[in-house]
Amino acid sequence: MNFKPVFHVIAWLLGVVGILMGFCGLVSFLYGEPAQAWMALGHSAGGTLAVAVVMWLLTRNDQELSRRDGLGVVTFGWLLAGIVGAVPYVLSGTIASPVAALFETVSGLTTTGASVIPILETVPKGILLWRAITHLIGGMGILVLVVAILPFAGGSGMHLFRAETAGPTKDRIEPRMASTAQMLWGVYVLLIVVLIFLLRLGGMDWFDAACHSFATLATGGFSTRTASIAAYDSVYIERVLMAFMILGALNFALHYRALRGEFSPWWKDSSTRFFLAVLAASILVCAGVLHSSSPGLSWGETLRQTSFTCVSLATTTGFCTADFDTWPSLSKTLLLLLMLMGGCVGSTAGGIKVARIQMMLKTVSREIRLFMQPQAVIPVKMDRKFLDDDLLLPVLSFVALYLLVAMMGSMAMLWFAPNLATAVSSVLACMGGVGPGLSAVGPAMNYSTLPGGGLSVLMVMMLAGRLEFFTLLVIFMPAFWRK
Repeated sequence: MNFKPVFHVIAWLLGVVGILMGFCGLVSFLYGEPAQAWMALGHSAGGTLAVAVVMWLLTRNDQELSRRDGLGVVTFGWLLAGIVGAVPYVLSGTIASPVAALFETVSGLTTTGASVIPILETVPKGILLWRAITHLIGGMGILVLVVAILPFAGGSGMHLFRAETAGPTKDRIEPRMASTAQMLWGVYVLLIVVLIFLLRLGGMDWFDAACHSFATLATGGFSTRTASIAAYDSVYIERVLMAFMILGALNFALHYRALRGEFSPWWKDSSTRFFLAVLAASILVCAGVLHSSSPGLSWGETLRQTSFTCVSLATTTGFCTADFDTWPSLSKTLLLLLMLMGGCVGSTAGGIKVARIQMMLKTVSREIRLFMQPQAVIPVKMDRKFLDDDLLLPVLSFVALYLLVAMMGSMAMLWFAPNLATAVSSVLACMGGVGPGLSAVGPAMNYSTLPGGGLSVLMVMMLAGRLEFFTLLVIFMPAFWRK
């Protein structure tokens, strides 16, 4: 790895983080909040910018980023962004423990939405805004933003972009990385602005509307209320958020084409159809099970609760309007499976991703048919394209690795969690970027009851899930560091 070009890009990344921290400090000052709040953000911003400037001066060079360097930028950039992003929480007194503060920041940047703050209404608005902005920059990817605003030459932007936006298919627009990144961020910001105005029409103030819009399109889940979306008790707000959570979980390249008047790719995309079909079936099953177990609950209220909950967890957003930890076991199991699946490739959602699930199912189907007809030639086809084994093998390897890491993480969490449900659900929720789990980390609870060791394990799970394992694991290979 070439350290100078890697940390030169990271210097730009820290500069963006420092500027956004400073903006949050200004907002806190304008709201007339206690000096501790806006000074914490101001000092954090100043320190981050100072580090960024020094790093930029010491690492100036004319080298382009290689693929290996791009992986290094993504891994170390996310780690450093998490560390500097945790400082305002500690300085403001919002979170006393540095480990818990780092957990909150990593949760925001990976758009997980798992929180250690028990009561949000007492937190200064400047800190809440910084918390929401970690979702904003983590959703589409702060490094994709860096690619969009910096004039990378040659293959530099390409390697950085591909390392940040990993996925199993080539359903991304990649002729020019900078223009692609600008397009993605343009669509992302446009949808956020539209959602802010729609939430404002529903009765939210401008501040809450902005914070929830950042969290929704990033499929993150941080709210400004302890009770999450249930605090508003508004059917209108829930329906608007459901629509935009689904948009956040679909391929943003399809949104770009729709904005240009090409609506057919939305319906022709098999991953979109599969995701919506699974989501609809899950809602109906959960509603039927919940209604049969709670006959006093009307069908209308049942559908309202199950629809929002299934959309929220399937899109890996994690907003809550009901305590699904009290639902029947079948419903909770189905919700865990939705967490595993996640959203579509090219979206801000986490999880295994719909395209990988499709490819795995098609491959299994082919193997069953080949077992009956060994001499047959049965290709795997998706979206009218034939998929060769060079693409299917990495997908199957990823799914196997995902499940293996989830199992190992769950075993590690048994040392820190009070029961099996907490251990397993916390790992699946953090790896998939969902947030709330079951039992001690359920929607009516938070992660503040877990010890520092447990939070550390879950931070690794969040980073591994967000960076899709290989980007993070590659730095532990000796070949990565070799010239």
